[in-house]
Amino acid sequence: MAAIPDALMTLYNGLEGLLGKHISEFCSNGYTDDSENHCAHFVSHVRGYSFGYTCKTAGNGSSAGANIRVHEVFARCPEAGLFSAKGNIVECLAFVTKSAGVTPATKTMANIPKKHIGIYSLGHIYHYSNSRHKVWKDTPAEFAAHYPGDGFQVYYGTFPI
Repeated sequence: MAAIPDALMTLYNGLEGLLGKHISEFCSNGYTDDSENHCAHFVSHVRGYSFGYTCKTAGNGSSAGANIRVHEVFARCPEAGLFSAKGNIVECLAFVTKSAGVTPATKTMANIPKKHIGIYSLGHIYHYSNSRHKVWKDTPAEFAAHYPGDGFQVYYGTFPI
């Protein structure tokens, strides 16, 4: 196996350091209620995605906002497709939702309740577990099982710029 470049190890190690943290450790806009879905919120704070509908607006904050909608992040990915077809990409975003609501070619995803996002890095997907109320790490197979049943697929998206 080839050596892992320093830049990849930096992101990976940084994600490892976030495990177990609550969303309140990332967001100073008050959008931290455990009854809310924070998967896109977490990813957006970590990656610096301030486009679209943000925690600043939703929480009436005064700090820089981070996007809170999975489908808005997916739409900004320069490249997207089935996770199984991502090739040699070792870091990207991972999404799981009903395949009927996704068109990777146009980077569109329906705004349905059952969708989830995480950051894939070197074999694991780091995401905000809404049931555990903290940052969690799964293998791609574990992440795929986030929504059991027919019709769900895992997709990748390269990082929005």
